Amino acid sequence: MKGQHHGDPAEFPSDHFHFVQGDVSDPAQAKLMVEEAVWWFGQHIHVLINNAAISKDSVGSKDSMKVFADTIATNLNGPYYMSESALQYMAFGISSIVHISSIRALQSEPDTMAYTASKAGLCGLTHAQAVTLAGKVRVNAVLPGWINTDSAGESALRPEDHKWHPVGRVGLPKDVAELCLFLCDENRAGFITGQEFVVDGGVTKKMVYPE
Repeated sequence: MKGQHHGDPAEFPSDHFHFVQGDVSDPAQAKLMVEEAVWWFGQHIHVLINNAAISKDSVGSKDSMKVFADTIATNLNGPYYMSESALQYMAFGISSIVHISSIRALQSEPDTMAYTASKAGLCGLTHAQAVTLAGKVRVNAVLPGWINTDSAGESALRPEDHKWHPVGRVGLPKDVAELCLFLCDENRAGFITGQEFVVDGGVTKKMVYPE
């Protein structure tokens, strides 16, 4: 599935977009997606950001084990498959992989075993790859908190939702994107690898007591 760049070309003078629909939990499809990116843009890949994920509540499911396996397949196996497929095309010393994990890797709500396990696994994959690929590719993880991706935008949120965050607001996709851009910039983040960066407005550091 191919996409087109919509918007003012002057706003993104050097950006090019090509969209491919695929299933990252399938290693063959992961390989094909990477190969198409190389064919479309050139012989090298400098940045891989693994953001594809699913979240299914296994509670009440007729097959909770399948839900767990499917979630791990997409959220953890998928980033590994994409990384392995991209490595042969990555320019060593100037390339970066960023895994989008979640603060669920650090704390949990009830009945989120599959999602939490997959995102915690990404943190382990991050430091294992960083050490394995030392001197070749830098690998880091970003752990977003509450990011408002609702199509209703600001109207989907309540004042108390913003107040809950020490910074005074719910996160935006741009908050995550800006950190990814920084981590992928060799000039600014070339000394950073194997690390986990929490983007949650301070929530995970907030002490909570029963009322």
